[in-house]
Amino acid sequence: MEYTLIADAGSTKIDWVLVGSDRTGALRFGTTGLNALLADAAETSRVMLEAESRIPADVNITEIHYYGAGCATTEICGKIRRALEETIGVGRVSVDSDLLGAARSLLGDRRGIACILGTGSNSCLYDGSAIERNIPSLGFILGDEGSGASLGKRLVADAFKGHLPRTVAERFLDEYGLTLGEILDKVYRSPAPSRFLASLVPFIHGHLWNPYVYSLVMNEFRSFFTRNVSPYAGSRALPISFTGSIAFHFADILRKTADELGFSVGEITRQPLDGLIRYHSPNS
Repeated sequence: MEYTLIADAGSTKIDWVLVGSDRTGALRFGTTGLNALLADAAETSRVMLEAESRIPADVNITEIHYYGAGCATTEICGKIRRALEETIGVGRVSVDSDLLGAARSLLGDRRGIACILGTGSNSCLYDGSAIERNIPSLGFILGDEGSGASLGKRLVADAFKGHLPRTVAERFLDEYGLTLGEILDKVYRSPAPSRFLASLVPFIHGHLWNPYVYSLVMNEFRSFFTRNVSPYAGSRALPISFTGSIAFHFADILRKTADELGFSVGEITRQPLDGLIRYHSPNS
């Protein structure tokens, strides 16, 4: 049997699946994440080798579809394509942005707005086959509104600036055992600051009972809709679908925020992989 390898590559982790010619997902596995924009050749090679080691030796892979964070230019996509060709040894490889992967997963061949809310955030106007317009994410320093990184950034800043209720702030610092110096080091000197900030989101989710924490999340989602969705022509008349861990775990607040602003939210999925299996399966 021939297999297609599909990858949904985020900065935190990559989800892979082998899809057989009978349209079954034969094997799913995860590897270390990769941001193609930021990763050097050594890190890229290491992640590809990790993936290659998880693939059974007797599996005949005929094509690869890789959708990845940071795959923003032809040059970057080419770097990932060459790494896949050299490591896994498949000549038929397509590399596209994680945003196109999200749109294909959520909307298939339908027109609409596709959004990612995970470690980072992004959105696009999708015409049913390609991205028609994309408001750039700009990353967690300049953008990424509503993302895990942005939520973590707000949590840390509000805790140390005295805006977070004191009992919640004390509980946060006690639970993670982090000093201000350690946090600043992880944000400004570590190679993956957005990943660190997003790792703080479980605390936010566990404290939604607190009105301030709840409003922190809602304000981030308001900012996402205002800055990343409303500029698309006809945005309030189009279906808006989401994928990503933040969208999935905070779905109720996301839908409530959308209703408040007059947007219509459609599908919300945890990850794009199931939709991409449908999209790339024969006769799908």
